[in-house]
Amino acid sequence: MPLTRRYEVSYLASNGDIDEFQRVAPATPLFEDAFSALGRGALISTVDGLTAVEDILPGTLVETSTGPKPLLWIGSMMVFPDSGELSARAPGHEPQKMLRIATDSFGLGRPAPDLMLGPRARLLYRNAACVHAVGAEEAFAPARAFVDGVSVIEISPVSPQKVWQLCFEGQQTFYVNGVEVESFHPGLQADTIHDREMSALFLALFPHIERFEDFGSMDVPRLTAFELDNLRAA
Repeated sequence: MPLTRRYEVSYLASNGDIDEFQRVAPATPLFEDAFSALGRGALISTVDGLTAVEDILPGTLVETSTGPKPLLWIGSMMVFPDSGELSARAPGHEPQKMLRIATDSFGLGRPAPDLMLGPRARLLYRNAACVHAVGAEEAFAPARAFVDGVSVIEISPVSPQKVWQLCFEGQQTFYVNGVEVESFHPGLQADTIHDREMSALFLALFPHIERFEDFGSMDVPRLTAFELDNLRAA
């Protein structure tokens, strides 16, 4: 059996109320991808200005690349220091690390100020070379693929750190400290690579979703860390 962890969810109910719950579920990539993109203090661009991720509420109109979109769901979990015990209990487990991006690393005000990301964040990468890899000039890539040890560094937490992720209707590009971040989307093939029991556990964390198809469209493709490395080296 996989290790488990506690996940926290806040979502916009059909009647417009904000409901919350906690649930214990498997600590696998399917689940952790949905909960661990942003660190405390990350500033989300909304129609009313910048809002720290820990203060944002479902229903908030968040600025996206295609205009303001209502936030439907926000999930969070804790990232714990790795003592070695977890790796021993779960062969193949990699210690979870936070990422710090220094001010102006990607250009003036991108980010501003420094940005702390969770282990599962994806950032938008624009380059004409992307066309050969994914058929578009922009794609999302794992934030850890941008680590250079200077302006983008990995940090092993010395104490538990809370991390968050946002979910809208469909895949969205939203702005965090001026940097384009991907909202949560499980991917177009998620329903085909997970068994019925695991899928049911996962979907239960999204009360506004009944089927994987309800997560909506994905208009921006994704690159793996390996693909991004190859593009940047070319």
